[in-house]
Amino acid sequence: MQKRINLIILYEDETALTTEPLSLTRPVWDFRCGIRTLVEKIVSFFPDAEIVHYTRSHLQNMVSNPFDPDKHGDNGTLWVNGNLIPGSGFASVTELKEESAWILNGRIAAFKGRKPRTWEAGTPLPAESFKRMKAPADAGTLVRYPWDLVSNMNSENAREARELRELGECRGTVHKTAVLSGSEEIYVGESCILEPGVVIDSSHGPVVLDDGVIIGANAVIEGPTYLGHGTQIKPLAHIRGSCLGEQSRAGGEISISIMQGYSNKGHGGFLGHSFIGEWCNLGSGTETSNLKNNYSPVKVQIGSELVDTGQMFVGLTMGDHSKSAIGSIFNTGAVVGVGCIIFGAGFPPRHIPSFNWGGADKLTKYPLKPSLQTAKEVMLRRHKELTAAEIEVLSWIHKNRSSLPGNRKK
Repeated sequence: MQKRINLIILYEDETALTTEPLSLTRPVWDFRCGIRTLVEKIVSFFPDAEIVHYTRSHLQNMVSNPFDPDKHGDNGTLWVNGNLIPGSGFASVTELKEESAWILNGRIAAFKGRKPRTWEAGTPLPAESFKRMKAPADAGTLVRYPWDLVSNMNSENAREARELRELGECRGTVHKTAVLSGSEEIYVGESCILEPGVVIDSSHGPVVLDDGVIIGANAVIEGPTYLGHGTQIKPLAHIRGSCLGEQSRAGGEISISIMQGYSNKGHGGFLGHSFIGEWCNLGSGTETSNLKNNYSPVKVQIGSELVDTGQMFVGLTMGDHSKSAIGSIFNTGAVVGVGCIIFGAGFPPRHIPSFNWGGADKLTKYPLKPSLQTAKEVMLRRHKELTAAEIEVLSWIHKNRSSLPGNRKK
C-alpha cells in the first residue's frame, strides 16, 4: 500500500542547463511530453500532497509555491527530480528511507530528507549526502537533453491516450467524408470539427483530439498523436507521431515533434524530430533537417559543449518567442535560443544564442524593448498578457544568455 505523502518538493538539477533554451523560460517540470507535462505526470501519483517548487533564482516568480527553507524541507520530506518522466513503478518512491536517494542512470531521481546545505537548484546534487539506492527498473526515465523528450514522446502519447481518454468516443462534429481508420483508438473531444476529406489513422498508435480542435479539409493525422485544446490543423497538413500543445497552429508536414503550445507553423514546410517552445512562429516554407546525409549520429551544441546525441534523427530545438522568416532552413541538430528572429538565404549557424537577429551572413543582438513589445502583441492574439514575472525572466535571459561567440561574415 502506498504511503500517504503530504508534501512533495520538485527540484531542478544540472539538466536545467543541458535542456536550454527550453528551460530558460520555464522550470524543467513544465516540459510537455505526451498529453501531460512532466509535473502533471508526477503529481498524479500524489493527488493530495502540497507541491513545492525548488527552481533557479531567475524563475522564482514564475512558480506558484516556491521553496522556503524556513517552511519546507524538514526531515522526512520527499524531493523529486522535475526532469523525471515517471513510470508505473514510481509510486514506490514513498518507501524511500530518510537520507536515502534513488539512483537512475547515474543521477538522483528522488531523495528523502533535508536539502544538502550548499546545494542550489540547477546544479548537481552531491550524491555523497545520501545512501544511494538503485531505483526500480520501471521507476521512469530522467530527461537530460531536449531530444530525450522527443524520443520518449510517442510512448507517452500512446500510454496516456489509453489511460486518460475514452478511446472510441467522438464528441465533436465529423464531416461525412472524413475517415476515422481504427476508430476504437481515436478520441474526438467536445466542439472538435473535422472538415471534408480528413483522415485520422490510428494504425500506428492512438490519436487524441482534445476539446476545440479543428482539422482542415484533407488533412492527415497519424498516431500516436496528441492535439491539445483549441489547436488548429490547416487543410492538407500531414501530422505524424507528434504532440502539439494547446492553441497550436499547424500546417505542412510535422513528424515526430513536440510543440509546447501557443506556437504557429501555419504553412508548408517540414518539421521533424524537433521541439518548439511557446509563442514561436515558423514562416511559410521553413524546413528543418533531421537526418545527416551520411546517416551518422547527430551532434548538438549544448552551451559550450558539442554533444553526440547517439541518435540518427535530431531536428530543431527552438526557445520561446523565436521566429523564422519565409523560406528559412535549419541544419540537423540546430538550436535557436529565446526571442530570436531568423531570416536570410542559406543555413544559419547551428547554435544561435537568445535574442539574436539575422541568419547565415550575420547575427546581431536584438534589443530587449522591441522584443517585449512583439511578445505582448503576439500573446494578445491568444488572449494572453505578458506578465511582470515573464518580463523579468526575458530581461534576465537578454542580459545573461544572448552573447555571441562572434558574427559570421561573408
